[in-house]
Amino acid sequence: GGCLSASAQEGFIVHYNEVQAGKNGTGGSVREVDGGYLLFCRQLSQQFPADQHVYVRRLGLTGTLLNEHEYLMGEQRDFSFGSIDPVTDELGGYIVSSVVEGYDYSGTTSLYKFDLLGDTLSRKFLVGWPASDSVTHGIRQTRRTNDGGYVLGGFWHRPGDAQAYVIRLNADGDTLWTKQIGLLSQDEDIMGLSEYTDGGFVLTGYRQYGGSFERSILIRTDANGNPLWTRYYGGFAGQNGSVKVTADGGIVTWSDYREQGWPPNYSQVMLTKWNAVGEIVWQRKSHYGYYSGARDIEVLSDGSFIGTAFSAAAGLNGMLCKFSSEGDSLWTRGYQVASGPHYLNDVTLTSDGGFVCTGEANRMMPQDAANFQQSQTIYVFKTDSMGCVVPGCHTVGVQEYALDLNQYLRIWPNPLPAGQALQFTFAPPTTFTPNGSLRVVLLDAMGRQVHEQHLGHLGHSERSEGVPMAVTASLATGLYYLHLTDGNRWLAGGKVVVSAP
Repeated sequence: GGCLSASAQEGFIVHYNEVQAGKNGTGGSVREVDGGYLLFCRQLSQQFPADQHVYVRRLGLTGTLLNEHEYLMGEQRDFSFGSIDPVTDELGGYIVSSVVEGYDYSGTTSLYKFDLLGDTLSRKFLVGWPASDSVTHGIRQTRRTNDGGYVLGGFWHRPGDAQAYVIRLNADGDTLWTKQIGLLSQDEDIMGLSEYTDGGFVLTGYRQYGGSFERSILIRTDANGNPLWTRYYGGFAGQNGSVKVTADGGIVTWSDYREQGWPPNYSQVMLTKWNAVGEIVWQRKSHYGYYSGARDIEVLSDGSFIGTAFSAAAGLNGMLCKFSSEGDSLWTRGYQVASGPHYLNDVTLTSDGGFVCTGEANRMMPQDAANFQQSQTIYVFKTDSMGCVVPGCHTVGVQEYALDLNQYLRIWPNPLPAGQALQFTFAPPTTFTPNGSLRVVLLDAMGRQVHEQHLGHLGHSERSEGVPMAVTASLATGLYYLHLTDGNRWLAGGKVVVSAP
């Protein structure tokens, strides 16, 4: 039972396989703007299919592509925004990100400013080395600082030497300082960073060498980037996700955890709160399974947390995970649009109290397939505050979203004159196999279940043609939400308006 947090919330789950035209990519950040969303992503170039370029795509309120900008057209090199939520919001009404322009020894990094339509306002060179120095580098994340400047984190590498790398900029994008942090022998990489309450910074990432145990790293620095302390954690896990600072000065990491004796590739996600001197306040491990891992996390206004993760044990899904302010698990939901592993790189709170997320979904295909290397599809979904694409999913007894099947659900008439039967067809692809019998659940605008109906098993002919089905309930005028499920998955749903006869 319970009430919906906001009955007016709309949701969607979409992918851009056709837009990508067979060119693999991944969604990095997504931001709400007037009339829709801006999607910041990486993809193989339309012009140079062997090179990765950065794209800004403007989406409508239901995820429909409105327009796109590819950067940098005409340049046959690789470009990247970064990994986990690489862009940062600017108070002046635009969005900023560093872009690595080339991963070879001639690679450079520039700071880009985008307006809320996705157009570039400026591009400013930040850093680069002569090719003769044999230096490569990468920037994983850009964050705005309280003084209006920026801090960037990533890695610096020269054959035999590799360290974490941090750049501090003022509000005009001028470099104030750069720091190479960590032991040269450990090959450290910063994945996420946040400004601390004293104007210093907290950095999280991983080390490739220097021992296979406790590979995740957490570093707190002063305002000039000088390390105050370093902590190694995570057991035998490979990489980790994000770091945030809470209102009470706590430091929260969202990372992976693995013990040595576990089966190959089995791990957990781990939410840890640290104090200002690097002591663990509490630590919560969850979602044990094959290839589980953490990506982005945000602190909500009530002190709770919302994080993105992935786990093959959960059906290869990308997941949203909600935790209390003390790290207790509240709910988890999975979102799937393809047959292979899904990764979610960003979760962003929207103005209606819900969430919008982006990442990549992988299509499973034989390794000798002609387009095997072009199997990564960018996907985006919008949920309400309970993680539901259609409000009320948390009341119908499922935790997992199946394929993006809403396009195969037709509901009519809608609006529905009171007293008439509501009809619908569900005709998913013949490759889709339901887990058990189908069930339809109707909720009213307050999230109360008003009708449940078991529909039986979906045979081959129903999957290919779609057999009309009717809801037998007599519905009063008002707003309803229809949910179609199988044995354990949410399959499709939609809003139904019942009007006066």
